[in-house]
Amino acid sequence: MKDSDSIMMLGIQVHNVTMKETVERIETFVRERGPHLIVTLGTEMVVDAQKNAKFRETVNQASLVLPDGGGLVWASRVLGEPLRERVAGIDLIQAISKESGEKRWKIFLLGGKPGIADAAASELTRKFPGVNIVGIHHGYFRDEEVLPILEKVKPDILLAGMGFPRQEFWLSEHLASLGIPVGIGVGGSFDVLAGRLKRAPAWMIRFNLEWLFRFFQQPTRFRRMLKIPYFIGLIYRERFFR
Repeated sequence: MKDSDSIMMLGIQVHNVTMKETVERIETFVRERGPHLIVTLGTEMVVDAQKNAKFRETVNQASLVLPDGGGLVWASRVLGEPLRERVAGIDLIQAISKESGEKRWKIFLLGGKPGIADAAASELTRKFPGVNIVGIHHGYFRDEEVLPILEKVKPDILLAGMGFPRQEFWLSEHLASLGIPVGIGVGGSFDVLAGRLKRAPAWMIRFNLEWLFRFFQQPTRFRRMLKIPYFIGLIYRERFFR
């Protein structure tokens, strides 16, 4: 069922919220104790959801679906239902980390290659000295290895950087049984925080060209980049039939 503060885009519900409103909702979710899945949605995810019914259902059942990609903001304007703001996953991590010190939210970083989440946590601690990080684990794990750790430390917010749709499926399956109020799929954000990948300059982000900067750093993503023109075609087709 479509929420009153969301728009529908190619069969996917996207919430029309700002970063400030997102953090406020997370505060409510933590207080309610959950479980609440938050999806940071990009254009590639929308394309894959067209053929992956399980993934589409998981996203649409999430408590909050954020427009992570600039392409989604562009598409919302084409469809006549403009999103107010892009809410990027990496910016959300930093906003949560800043609030964590004051509100004492317990944060756990799960995902990435060995050492990446540790480096990301170090950067967050350097930038936000009061951040309350209670655990770190790489993304190459068996459930029986990581679940007992999460049950012991009981984080308020679990940041999962395992790539989609794995992170969304895993969070959807385990949040309730672990008693974790908030789980957020953050894709490759740990790599950027750790310095393994650079983030695009501000002007490229402003003009929705972050995908191009990412391609220059990772040319092997060529096939994945082909989904961008396909997404554009789908958006114009939806506009026509509307």
